[in-house]
Amino acid sequence: MTDTNAARAIDLVKRIAMMCDFLEDPIITQAIENGVPVTMPRLPGALGFDIPLWVGLGMVGLWSALDAFSERAALSRTKCAICNRICIRGRFSPYAQGNGPSILGELDDFRHLYAHNFAGEVDAAYSGKRRHVLVSGTTVQLSCGVQFNGQRLQLDLPQLRFYSGAVQNILERFA
Repeated sequence: MTDTNAARAIDLVKRIAMMCDFLEDPIITQAIENGVPVTMPRLPGALGFDIPLWVGLGMVGLWSALDAFSERAALSRTKCAICNRICIRGRFSPYAQGNGPSILGELDDFRHLYAHNFAGEVDAAYSGKRRHVLVSGTTVQLSCGVQFNGQRLQLDLPQLRFYSGAVQNILERFA
Protein backbone atom coordinates (compact mmCIF):
# COMPACT_ATOMS: atom_id res chain seq x y z
CA MET A 1 0.00 0.00 0.00
CA THR A 2 1.43 3.36 -1.07
CA ASP A 3 1.58 6.12 1.55
CA THR A 4 2.56 9.55 0.23
CA ASN A 5 1.88 11.37 3.52
CA ALA A 6 5.22 12.88 4.53
CA ALA A 7 4.11 13.95 8.02
CA ARG A 8 5.94 11.15 9.88
CA ALA A 9 9.18 11.76 7.97
CA ILE A 10 8.93 15.52 8.56
CA ASP A 11 8.35 14.90 12.27
CA LEU A 12 11.50 12.74 12.42
CA VAL A 13 13.53 15.45 10.67
CA LYS A 14 12.29 18.05 13.17
CA ARG A 15 13.22 15.81 16.12
CA ILE A 16 16.72 15.29 14.70
CA ALA A 17 17.14 19.06 14.35
CA MET A 18 16.18 19.41 18.02
CA MET A 19 19.59 17.90 18.93
CA CYS A 20 20.97 21.36 18.18
CA ASP A 21 18.50 22.98 20.57
CA PHE A 22 19.52 20.61 23.35
CA LEU A 23 23.14 21.68 23.34
CA GLU A 24 22.23 25.35 23.05
CA ASP A 25 19.66 25.26 25.86
CA PRO A 26 20.58 27.74 28.64
CA ILE A 27 20.44 24.99 31.28
CA ILE A 28 22.87 22.80 29.34
CA THR A 29 25.10 25.80 28.58
CA GLN A 30 25.19 26.62 32.30
CA ALA A 31 25.94 22.99 33.20
CA ILE A 32 28.88 23.03 30.81
CA GLU A 33 30.08 26.33 32.24
CA ASN A 34 29.86 24.98 35.80
CA GLY A 35 31.04 21.44 35.10
CA VAL A 36 34.15 21.97 33.03
CA PRO A 37 37.39 22.44 34.97
CA VAL A 38 38.88 25.92 34.70
CA THR A 39 41.88 24.66 32.74
CA MET A 40 39.76 23.33 29.86
CA PRO A 41 37.74 25.11 27.17
CA ARG A 42 34.15 25.48 28.31
CA LEU A 43 32.73 23.46 25.44
CA PRO A 44 30.51 20.34 25.33
CA GLY A 45 33.51 18.25 24.24
CA ALA A 46 35.12 18.85 27.63
CA LEU A 47 32.24 16.87 29.17
CA GLY A 48 32.49 14.06 26.63
CA PHE A 49 29.94 15.25 24.07
CA ASP A 50 31.39 14.48 20.63
CA ILE A 51 29.42 17.00 18.60
CA PRO A 52 30.78 15.98 15.15
CA LEU A 53 29.82 12.37 15.89
CA TRP A 54 26.31 13.40 17.03
CA VAL A 55 25.90 15.54 13.92
CA GLY A 56 27.12 12.71 11.67
CA LEU A 57 24.63 10.31 13.22
CA GLY A 58 21.96 12.99 12.83
CA MET A 59 22.79 13.06 9.12
CA VAL A 60 22.24 9.30 9.02
CA GLY A 61 18.86 9.94 10.66
CA LEU A 62 17.94 12.50 8.01
CA TRP A 63 18.86 9.98 5.32
CA SER A 64 16.73 7.34 7.05
CA ALA A 65 13.70 9.67 7.13
CA LEU A 66 14.02 10.14 3.37
CA ASP A 67 14.61 6.44 2.77
CA ALA A 68 11.62 5.33 4.86
CA PHE A 69 9.32 7.84 3.19
CA SER A 70 10.51 6.92 -0.31
CA GLU A 71 9.80 3.24 0.34
CA ARG A 72 6.30 3.95 1.64
CA ALA A 73 5.54 6.40 -1.16
CA ALA A 74 6.88 3.94 -3.76
CA LEU A 75 9.19 6.51 -5.34
CA SER A 76 11.19 5.46 -8.39
CA ARG A 77 13.90 2.91 -7.62
CA THR A 78 16.07 3.30 -10.69
CA LYS A 79 19.83 3.29 -10.35
CA CYS A 80 21.57 6.63 -10.02
CA ALA A 81 23.80 7.61 -12.94
CA ILE A 82 26.43 8.95 -10.50
CA CYS A 83 26.80 6.22 -7.86
CA ASN A 84 25.21 3.33 -9.78
CA ARG A 85 23.00 2.48 -6.77
CA ILE A 86 19.41 3.11 -5.82
CA CYS A 87 20.05 6.18 -3.67
CA ILE A 88 18.09 9.07 -2.17
CA ARG A 89 19.55 11.50 -4.69
CA GLY A 90 18.10 9.46 -7.51
CA ARG A 91 14.75 9.01 -5.77
CA PHE A 92 14.23 12.62 -4.63
CA SER A 93 15.99 14.78 -7.25
CA PRO A 94 12.79 15.22 -9.29
CA TYR A 95 11.17 16.77 -6.20
CA ALA A 96 14.11 18.98 -5.17
CA GLN A 97 14.65 22.58 -6.20
CA GLY A 98 17.81 24.66 -6.60
CA ASN A 99 20.81 22.87 -5.13
CA GLY A 100 18.56 20.15 -3.67
CA PRO A 101 20.01 17.36 -5.85
CA SER A 102 23.54 18.26 -4.70
CA ILE A 103 22.40 18.29 -1.07
CA LEU A 104 20.80 14.88 -1.53
CA GLY A 105 24.04 13.52 -3.00
CA GLU A 106 25.97 14.92 -0.03
CA LEU A 107 23.54 13.32 2.42
CA ASP A 108 23.86 9.98 0.68
CA ASP A 109 27.64 10.21 0.93
CA PHE A 110 27.41 11.29 4.61
CA ARG A 111 25.26 8.27 5.35
CA HIS A 112 27.92 5.95 3.97
CA LEU A 113 30.67 7.86 5.75
CA TYR A 114 29.01 7.66 9.18
CA ALA A 115 26.90 4.49 9.03
CA HIS A 116 29.47 2.30 7.30
CA ASN A 117 32.74 3.91 8.39
CA PHE A 118 34.27 5.21 11.57
CA ALA A 119 32.85 8.62 12.50
CA GLY A 120 33.45 10.49 9.28
CA GLU A 121 36.88 9.17 8.33
CA VAL A 122 37.46 7.89 4.82
CA ASP A 123 39.09 4.48 4.58
CA ALA A 124 39.71 1.92 1.83
CA ALA A 125 36.20 0.45 2.09
CA TYR A 126 34.64 3.90 1.58
CA SER A 127 37.06 4.87 -1.19
CA GLY A 128 36.41 1.71 -3.16
CA LYS A 129 32.92 2.78 -4.25
CA ARG A 130 31.57 5.56 -6.45
CA ARG A 131 30.29 8.55 -4.47
CA HIS A 132 28.32 11.65 -5.37
CA VAL A 133 30.55 14.29 -3.79
CA LEU A 134 33.01 12.95 -1.20
CA VAL A 135 35.99 11.40 -2.94
CA SER A 136 39.04 10.22 -1.01
CA GLY A 137 41.94 12.60 -1.40
CA THR A 138 39.84 15.31 -3.06
CA THR A 139 38.99 18.56 -1.29
CA VAL A 140 35.46 19.76 -1.97
CA GLN A 141 33.27 22.63 -0.77
CA LEU A 142 29.87 21.35 0.44
CA SER A 143 26.51 23.06 0.04
CA CYS A 144 26.48 23.88 3.77
CA GLY A 145 29.73 25.87 3.44
CA VAL A 146 32.01 23.30 5.12
CA GLN A 147 34.97 21.90 3.26
CA PHE A 148 35.64 18.16 3.06
CA ASN A 149 39.42 17.78 3.16
CA GLY A 150 39.51 14.51 1.23
CA GLN A 151 40.03 12.39 4.32
CA ARG A 152 37.75 13.53 7.15
CA LEU A 153 34.42 15.30 7.46
CA GLN A 154 33.92 17.62 10.45
CA LEU A 155 30.33 18.81 10.78
CA ASP A 156 28.80 20.93 13.54
CA LEU A 157 25.35 22.01 14.71
CA PRO A 158 24.82 24.68 12.00
CA GLN A 159 25.35 22.04 9.33
CA LEU A 160 22.81 19.72 10.96
CA ARG A 161 20.31 22.59 10.92
CA PHE A 162 21.14 23.32 7.27
CA TYR A 163 20.59 19.74 6.09
CA SER A 164 17.52 19.28 8.32
CA GLY A 165 15.94 22.33 6.71
CA ALA A 166 16.79 21.11 3.23
CA VAL A 167 15.32 17.65 3.88
CA GLN A 168 12.20 19.16 5.41
CA ASN A 169 11.74 21.40 2.35
CA ILE A 170 11.93 18.40 0.04
CA LEU A 171 9.50 16.35 2.13
CA GLU A 172 7.04 19.24 2.40
CA ARG A 173 6.58 19.05 -1.36
CA PHE A 174 4.63 15.83 -0.64
CA ALA A 175 2.57 17.22 2.24
